[in-house]
Amino acid sequence: TGEPAWDSEPQPSTPEEQAVRDAQLAQQTDLHTLVGFTRVRDKFYVTPSPTGTIPMSDGGLYAESDDPTPYVYIRAQLDLADAVGSTVRESGLYIGAQFDSSVQAGQMFIPSDKIISYGSLIQVDRFPAVIRDGTVSQIISTILTM
Repeated sequence: TGEPAWDSEPQPSTPEEQAVRDAQLAQQTDLHTLVGFTRVRDKFYVTPSPTGTIPMSDGGLYAESDDPTPYVYIRAQLDLADAVGSTVRESGLYIGAQFDSSVQAGQMFIPSDKIISYGSLIQVDRFPAVIRDGTVSQIISTILTM
């Protein structure tokens, strides 16, 4: 969920400020307070492109690629009922997570009490607070650089 104190921190406004923030986030080994995991909905190779149709928060545009590239687009989504009652300020990409045996195959959102092992955090992002009250879904997308 992140720290409420983050709400008053200004968002990076230049590529240099974003690079400093990214370097700080790269040191994290876990999210602040996990409310659950949502499974990846889309993943595919992309390439930077001034005419791309996949915008990122830093202003970069990407286009889907049929060939492997060093860039992988990843999209996850919190549906209306996911993480209700939480205020979300950060997201992360984990690999190697293990879920409780009660988690159904194909279940998209897994609450934290059903996660046996979080695995390894490989990417973190922070954003302005999103209040999860059951009235909005939330798309989380990122470009993973290999």
